[in-house]
Amino acid sequence: MTDLIILSHGSRHPRAHATVQRLADATARLVPCGVHVAHLDFDPERTLSAVAQRSGDAVVVPLLFAGGFHTRFDVPNQIRQAESGGVRLTLAPSLGAGPDVAAVLSRRLRADAAEDSVGVLFSVGSSIASSQAAMVALADAVGRAAGRDVDFLSATNMARSLDDVVAEHGRIHLLPLFVAEGLLLDQALARLPAGSTASAPLGEALAGVVAARYRACDPL
Repeated sequence: MTDLIILSHGSRHPRAHATVQRLADATARLVPCGVHVAHLDFDPERTLSAVAQRSGDAVVVPLLFAGGFHTRFDVPNQIRQAESGGVRLTLAPSLGAGPDVAAVLSRRLRADAAEDSVGVLFSVGSSIASSQAAMVALADAVGRAAGRDVDFLSATNMARSLDDVVAEHGRIHLLPLFVAEGLLLDQALARLPAGSTASAPLGEALAGVVAARYRACDPL
């Protein structure tokens, strides 16, 4: 079978790569192929081009939730660059913000959040309006599945801060829409007031979603 490369955004966070690697290991138990980790940024030894030279022809699943700049431009550009080295790569759908991702988030929320807290789906955000709208819709879907209120907050939304959300709702539970640890998430966690709580990045919980994206793509 054609190997799988999971392509993360990348992060300067010291624990981020290990979390993505654990996701790769969990995914490898669900698919009949080798699973490799590459990053869009911050890791020159694990660029898509470098990893593809080691894996050979592969299916690429971007670990991206929003259809923003990275999905529309960075991923296709890096695939073209990697293919110039003689490998053939098939681009599978990204993680996205559909029902399977909502199900992962709702399970996490039910397991982690106190009943009297308001869930807050927290993502990096996007400058593309349709991507932001998809995140708001995802928060609504998570709330319906979990049977509770879920708000949405973007880390890059200058008009509405975490402090604003806490002032509006009181006790909150931060639900990160992050594959792995990140500096923006650390900053948000440091600002959480006493009594509010947070889930960990999704990590291995996304293995089933990644495997489904691989299976949905006709391997080379």
